[in-house]
Amino acid sequence: MVSTYWYVFYLSLFGTIFGIILFFLAHFFKKRVFFKRYDKISGVVLLIISSVLIIWFTMYCCDLFQRCCKDYVYIENNTYIEERARVVEFTVVKRDQDGNGEISYREPKFFLIDKDEYVVLYVIDVEIGETYIIRYYPHTRICDVIQQIS
Repeated sequence: MVSTYWYVFYLSLFGTIFGIILFFLAHFFKKRVFFKRYDKISGVVLLIISSVLIIWFTMYCCDLFQRCCKDYVYIENNTYIEERARVVEFTVVKRDQDGNGEISYREPKFFLIDKDEYVVLYVIDVEIGETYIIRYYPHTRICDVIQQIS
């Protein structure tokens, strides 16, 4: 769980830095990249589209980095939230497009028994209707299953 946190932390940090650098490079070299190869209208359209995509990517990485920073207190103190939880449903169902009919279920919705609330976490190998003891970080929603109760 801690290694997953650090992976997400560094990935979001480098993604944010890369997005900012790419945005400034795109605008610094806009004459060479966008206007030399294309006419003026196509260059402006491509510059706007690429700027919007870069800004969206950077904002996504910033949001993820911000959530990691909120959970840093848990990592620093070597703590987590531990609860008894029952899997209610899966929020994402992905069908394999190869034609073999495989279905993968992701992001289970847990009912926290002691708190009487629902939370969607990132974890694998759980089944609907089963009760588990889980540990998770609240902002990044990184989770580990400790033990199956029923």
